[in-house]
Amino acid sequence: MEKIKKVLKNDKFAAYNGIELLEISKGKATVKMEINENHLNGVGITHGGALFTMADYAFAAASNSHGTVAVAINASISYMKATSQGTLIAHAQEVSCNPKLATYTVHITDESDDLVAIFQGMAYRKKNKM
Repeated sequence: MEKIKKVLKNDKFAAYNGIELLEISKGKATVKMEINENHLNGVGITHGGALFTMADYAFAAASNSHGTVAVAINASISYMKATSQGTLIAHAQEVSCNPKLATYTVHITDESDDLVAIFQGMAYRKKNKM
């Protein structure tokens, strides 16, 4: 798992956006993001791209947690609640996994544990090991 954590630390975009890996285990990952003014869109709420980036990072962690390189081939997100401050948590959970494809659901919640967004992603599992 340490090798996977090291690879994930190389994600410059996640780091630039202040997204932090909290936990990772086989098929699961949790990340957090403190909302700051750089995460807000023109109307003062958390930008959908910031939420997508956060969910995608949790998805990447969970999908690579088996030690096999996994890359996204499809992803979608639904926004449920607007936020503008505080801490967001994203929990990624593996739904299915076979030698070539794996699917994941990511729930983003706010400090009140209210659902902010739901992300679904599919990863192609390459033959390469981490």
